[in-house]
This record gives sequence, structure tokens and C-alpha cells, in this order.
Amino acid sequence: MILRRVIEHVRKQEWTAIWIDFAIVVLGVFVGIQVANWNAGLIERREARGAMLRLEDDLRLSIKLTQSSIDFMTKGARYADVAFDRLQACDLPESGRDDFASGLYLLGKIIPARFVRTTFDELRNAGRLGLIGDVELRQALNEVARSQESHEVIFNLMTARTDAQMAYIEGNVIYDIDATIGGGAMIGWNQLDIDFDAACKDRRFRAAVGAVRNYTYDNLTDVSRRQEMFQSILAMIEKENAR
Repeated sequence: MILRRVIEHVRKQEWTAIWIDFAIVVLGVFVGIQVANWNAGLIERREARGAMLRLEDDLRLSIKLTQSSIDFMTKGARYADVAFDRLQACDLPESGRDDFASGLYLLGKIIPARFVRTTFDELRNAGRLGLIGDVELRQALNEVARSQESHEVIFNLMTARTDAQMAYIEGNVIYDIDATIGGGAMIGWNQLDIDFDAACKDRRFRAAVGAVRNYTYDNLTDVSRRQEMFQSILAMIEKENAR
């Protein structure tokens, strides 16, 4: 319709009308572009907001799962201390037998830090990490992802190094465990079949228990560091989401 009017004005050499039509066209194009840009910006802001809320949920879950691992391994390490100390002293009073049994049963049950990275990986794989507007936060998330990958490699190496010790320990111990008890439960002396006198005089057995206990503390320290990183990043995300 505008084109027909322009042609008609040109034929009649109505230059003022032509400039008016031209201005209308230019203004229409400009407004159209601005509206499109506004819509695109609105969509991106909504996507960014959704991504940040999902990142917050992921970090909260990471912290919850990792704290559960820390609590479990802390308990296991304390009971491992009891088992190792009793073996070193070659003395097991009746009052400490249940704790000794639990110490051996929980020995070597270590867990890596749990970084829930679903949203981060989705953004990174799609090339949309730019939705995380805060550059410092973006860098922190990249760093924690890289650090978590290193942590998992070290964890696998650590567990591989305990295989021989755990095999030797388990070759000298029999557990009478109900299938429903679960791997993290404590057990009683009556559920443990071990020749304690022979075990405490066996240097290899004592060394194996000590080594696995030490690896538990090493992993617990590393996991606790990861937890501090998760908490720091969550604080950054919460601050960003509160704006």
C-alpha cells in the first residue's frame, strides 16, 4: 500500500508527500527493529533468570549431598580410629567391641564431593554461559567444575590404592550382616568374625587398617574443601538472584 502511494506521488511529483511516506517507512522499520530487540532481550532476561534459579537449586543440592557424605565419612573415620588404636594396643575390652566392629565395617567407605552440574553443563554445552551475567561468578563456576574433575580423578586413584589393603583386611574378617542393614550402618561384635589376637599381632593387618583410615581422612579433607567452594558459589548466586 505504501509502495503504491509512493509511486503515485512520484508520478505527480509530490515531493513533500514522498518524504512523508519515506519517513513513515523508516520509522516503521525502526520501531519494528526496536520491538524485536526488546522481545529478544526480554526472552534472554527470562532465560537468564531461569538459569540462575536452576543453578541455585543445583548448588543447594550439591551442598546437601556433600554434607551427607562428610557426616558419613566423619563417623567412619572416628570408628576407624577406635579400630586402629585397639589393634595398636592389642587390647580390646568388652565395652569397646561393638565400636571396634563398626570401625572395621565402615573402613574404606569413602565418597567424593557431589557437584550437581546439570544446569552448568547444559549452559556450557549450548555455548550459553553468557546468561550468567556476573563474570566473577562465571569464572568461579568454571573453576569449581575443573576442580571437581580433578577431585574425582584423585578420588579414583585413592580408592585404587586402597584395594590391596582392603582385600587383605577383608580376607581376615567375616561380617554376618543382614542384607537390609545398609552400607553405612554400625554393627555389633556378634556380627564380626575375627581372630583379634592374631590380627593385632599381624603388622600387615595393622598397617592396612592404618593406611585406609589415613586415606579416609585425606578424602574427608578434600571433600570439605569442595564444600567450602560450593557454599561460596551459592552465596554469589543468591546475591545475584536477589537483585
